[in-house]
Amino acid sequence: LREGARVVVDKRREVVGPAGSLYVSVREFAVTHSQDSKVEIIGTDNLVNNVAIIIKNTASGSTLLSHVDRITTEDLDTMTGALTGQTYSCNNRLQISILGGFQDSKNVSQSLLLPVLATLHSSPHYLELVTLCVGETVTVARDGIPLPLISGVGVNVKTGDIFPALFREKGPDMDLRIARTLTGGEKVGMLDIYDCVREELTIGPFTYSPMRAVDIWLQQTDQFLLQSLSPCPEAVEDREQFTTQLRATLRMIKEHPYPSVTLFHSNNPRTYRKDSGSGVWLSKINTNTWYGQQYIKSEASSSYKSDPLSYKTDPALNLNFHFKHEAMPWQSMQLQPQAYY
Repeated sequence: LREGARVVVDKRREVVGPAGSLYVSVREFAVTHSQDSKVEIIGTDNLVNNVAIIIKNTASGSTLLSHVDRITTEDLDTMTGALTGQTYSCNNRLQISILGGFQDSKNVSQSLLLPVLATLHSSPHYLELVTLCVGETVTVARDGIPLPLISGVGVNVKTGDIFPALFREKGPDMDLRIARTLTGGEKVGMLDIYDCVREELTIGPFTYSPMRAVDIWLQQTDQFLLQSLSPCPEAVEDREQFTTQLRATLRMIKEHPYPSVTLFHSNNPRTYRKDSGSGVWLSKINTNTWYGQQYIKSEASSSYKSDPLSYKTDPALNLNFHFKHEAMPWQSMQLQPQAYY
């Protein structure tokens, strides 16, 4: 296992564009197969303290990738069910790879990884561990500060190749997807975001609790947000992008406190299909028409910024960090002290 981990670490990090790629954010997973005409690479980045779990069904050739900071038995059953078609048997040999979770000085990664491993170990499914690339194997010290060697992972579903990756295009609705974990804390489970039969990206439907203190968070400095909401701020590669995406998500939570009403009309998911030419996800407004990534009209005035905020974020933004395990500095805040994104 150590030698296999070293092989992955030594690979050159690939910058993945929109063509043929599917990005998975924290507490999300996606399943597809080698015959998928739209998606060739599934991946995630900004793991930091979290891990990417890749599971391959050797019987069908299907591949699952997830971005995990915590996982329950129910989450694992949902994931394996999606991978095996709900008909698990001894012929469904599942090969699992776990990557990420560098050895930070505060042992945050360890505190997250051990419960994940315990859940996997107690699973009734036969999981064959083929790659374990965590801890000191993915850690480098610079000026005495431990930093992650692997911050992102991609898997080629046609060849099975696993490699370090950075995703420049993360797809639509990132603000909404981050808001789900930002406000929900440990209550938020794993979300399946891809229908490999229809070859469509499906977000939701889901809801989250309103944040009555969102204005207070928006008034804070970037440095305060970074130190308060990242357990390892020293490992954040681009701090400006971190805080920019965070502020965008907070404003969207303020403007859409009840997404089940304003965003998921009639309890339907927000559905997208990848354009064969550009690789951009196109939004399905109705059953007969496809549109580019849509901008969502602001439904409440914002004291922070008057411009309406789009769900179409900068493709270069790469923000998905585990939240800090500390009490908030003021009691009125409704943000969960163990929320993650």
